[in-house]
Amino acid sequence: MLYENTIIPAITYPDDRNVTKAPEPDFPETPITGERYTSHDFMRQEWQHVWKKVWMIAGMVADCKEPGEYFTCELGHESLVFVCNDNKDIQGFYNVCQHRGARLVLNEKGQMNSFSCIYHGWVYNKDGVVVDAQDTDDFAENPCHNLHLKKVRTATFAGFIWYCLDDKAPSLKDFLDPVYDQLKSWHLDDCLRVEHFTVTLPCNWKIVIDNFQEGYHIPTLHPQLLETVDERKEAVQYDLYPGGHSRMILLGCNPSPNYQPEGEVPPSIVSMMEKWSMNPADYVNDLQRIRPDLQQQKRAKSAEFAKDFSHLSDAQLTDNFLYDLFPSCALSVYPEGEYIWLLRSRPHPKDPSQCYFDYWTLAKFPEGENELYWEHMDMTLTRDDEIEHKKFKFGEDSISFGIDQDIGICEYVQQGMESDGFDKSVLCNQERRVHFLHYNIDEYIRQSTSNGNGVKQ
Repeated sequence: MLYENTIIPAITYPDDRNVTKAPEPDFPETPITGERYTSHDFMRQEWQHVWKKVWMIAGMVADCKEPGEYFTCELGHESLVFVCNDNKDIQGFYNVCQHRGARLVLNEKGQMNSFSCIYHGWVYNKDGVVVDAQDTDDFAENPCHNLHLKKVRTATFAGFIWYCLDDKAPSLKDFLDPVYDQLKSWHLDDCLRVEHFTVTLPCNWKIVIDNFQEGYHIPTLHPQLLETVDERKEAVQYDLYPGGHSRMILLGCNPSPNYQPEGEVPPSIVSMMEKWSMNPADYVNDLQRIRPDLQQQKRAKSAEFAKDFSHLSDAQLTDNFLYDLFPSCALSVYPEGEYIWLLRSRPHPKDPSQCYFDYWTLAKFPEGENELYWEHMDMTLTRDDEIEHKKFKFGEDSISFGIDQDIGICEYVQQGMESDGFDKSVLCNQERRVHFLHYNIDEYIRQSTSNGNGVKQ
């Protein structure tokens, strides 16, 4: 539905195909009860019929581009290893020795010519083939060159390495459509990961991603964002796509009418304007003019900053795009596509009341530059090929002020889901993406149990 006096991006930029409003799908309302967040049985259904059917991001192409470079990742109880072979092809395998089932690769990342199992010493080459083993004459059939690691379907796109545990599932492009072309428009291939966190959270994975489906919580949970975005229901655009993907667009560099105090340019926008040689004093009494003028100024001065904006629309120069990739990955793309947050929850292997939250910061560095100042976060990012992967339990450390606000509320929501005092969620129209997520979870389960494969309808 469109509200009276709506100013969503599709109306603000009527000629911009990048912000075209998706038709509203017709789908039944799924009762979102506490059982969906606490039940071991529902957790098993999700694993079998959702997680094993979808495409997930494993890591960055930049971390696995030379022969022998590898990294591991986990999804539920599965451990996977991704390796660059001598032809510079990236392959994914289940991280389990074919001899007696021991975990094969124990380090998170590195560079090796081969992998040796610590149990009985079986050796695998970069293509996952057994090339050496003890006492090969003692086997009914020599395992060397006859056994290999079980492959995982792998693809690369937008600078990411993707995988799917189901060989019969749709291709990555079909799975992501129409978000595939939207992500492609940002030219994300040159991004580097400059921050990498994994936090163990005391909540179900869906509580985390539910939060990133809506902007209804911004005024209460993130009041600082009112300085830079218009959070009102009339201004935020929600797009729901086949297969469960969705998008939220917020008009950026555009202080909310609810922002106080009036009569000043918010400090977080001042730095953006000054970077592009704009005088904030000229806009004190007309804040709504900042966004279109900043778009024009960026195009006019792009050469001075060695930037190419020819592939980006005006909306992509100033506004905030949040893509939710089914089932649990949110890509928050900041103006110019210069910085991206990957925000993702993964299921705990055994406990539905816990999950893992992955937070990555990706950045595009100007050629020859090793540092990049991020005005939005008031921080300097550093190019580093060996960034630390920080792992901790919630409460032991911090990610950032805004993200801490998001994940900090999750524990309390989980507690409510376990209470006899809660029946089901009561959602407003702004939260329809939450309903859409849960509807598609149920659709994957229904379709998979009926025809053996989760597919888009």
